[in-house]
Amino acid sequence: MYYVQHNKTVKRIIIISTLILLTTLLFGQKFMIKNSDTLPYKDEMEVRDGKAVYLGTCWTFEKINGQIINQQDRNCLSQGRWKISDDSGNYRIGDYIDGKSVGVWKHFDKAGKLLKETETVSIGRDTYTIKEIDYSTGQAVTIVNKPFLAFYLKNLFVIVIILFVSFFSRIFINSRIYNIENGTKNSPIYLQLGPLVTNNFGHSVLCTFSFWFSNYKPENKRLVLITNTLSIISLGIFFGIIVGLAITGEI
Repeated sequence: MYYVQHNKTVKRIIIISTLILLTTLLFGQKFMIKNSDTLPYKDEMEVRDGKAVYLGTCWTFEKINGQIINQQDRNCLSQGRWKISDDSGNYRIGDYIDGKSVGVWKHFDKAGKLLKETETVSIGRDTYTIKEIDYSTGQAVTIVNKPFLAFYLKNLFVIVIILFVSFFSRIFINSRIYNIENGTKNSPIYLQLGPLVTNNFGHSVLCTFSFWFSNYKPENKRLVLITNTLSIISLGIFFGIIVGLAITGEI
């Protein structure tokens, strides 16, 4: 009787242990310990052309000297700080955001000597190198340095908003000025929708392309000051971008 009860207990332990193991394998993130650091456990590995290629390794990271690096999210996109080595032992350190290298990347030889430093900015699918300095000779040699392009790309969102607001807001102010000057009540918005055509085409064109007022009624002085200032801002940004990109060789 004791033997039967003992046998049932052993079976239960085996079943529970098996269920726990299966749950861990199916749902748990697996890691391994290497030199006191936590590394992602690789489920599958192939060797192609002498290099190890890991399969099914999304949602992983490495922990080196207490720092989490080489992270991939569940979509296999690189995130955060990365350290990437080549076959000769040289390596580079920098950051990724959603699979794109960003900011400053530093390149070292296997002894830890700084060889090169690059800085990139990504806009959409395009990546631009805005600075590159070579240290391989022991002295800093600047290969690429585009400060204007760097400022423009880093502040692109703000620049576009300022340009948009300054250009289009002055159209409505200009409309108010022309209406006061001519005693009219025209809208600056011209519409042509099938049989519906507004009769303010000339007024709309004037409001859009009038960038400076010099002769105006006294009651328009405040509005003229505002619209002239907005014109300076919008035109300054527009031509500044064109000239700056031309100087840096981007257009």
